Amino acid sequence: MEPFATLKNRLAGIPFFGEFTVEEMQHVYNNGFFKLVQPGEFIIREGGVDRTLFVLVRGEVKVTKQNDPAGRLATLYPGDIFGEIAFVARQMRTTNVIALAESMVFQLEEKHFSILPPEMKVKIQHQAVRLLMTRLEALKKATGGEA
Repeated sequence: MEPFATLKNRLAGIPFFGEFTVEEMQHVYNNGFFKLVQPGEFIIREGGVDRTLFVLVRGEVKVTKQNDPAGRLATLYPGDIFGEIAFVARQMRTTNVIALAESMVFQLEEKHFSILPPEMKVKIQHQAVRLLMTRLEALKKATGGEA
């Protein structure tokens, strides 16, 4: 794992962490909220039933479906958030997310969320709601109507 000072600089450029204080960043650093993943490693598997939210901190990942594992629905880059639907709505995973390069993710499992200080919970919930609203608006535009 990289030193906290290096990670803190990375996080400063990611909007998800924009409201976090240095102490809150230190808290998640010290408590194992970051994970390194290797190229080809699955971060999320379609059909899974975990409740983990991810933020890509470093690296690059691809999003695929089981029926076309070689295909690519999207490529995600540092700052991108994924896994929010299962985290918020308790739904089964609908895609795979696979590392294309050595990557670092912030991973927030439901059990870890429940023990965070209240101020951090509010900040994370705010970011999750903002993301869901953005995705809902994009869906409305793409379908030409109501989502």
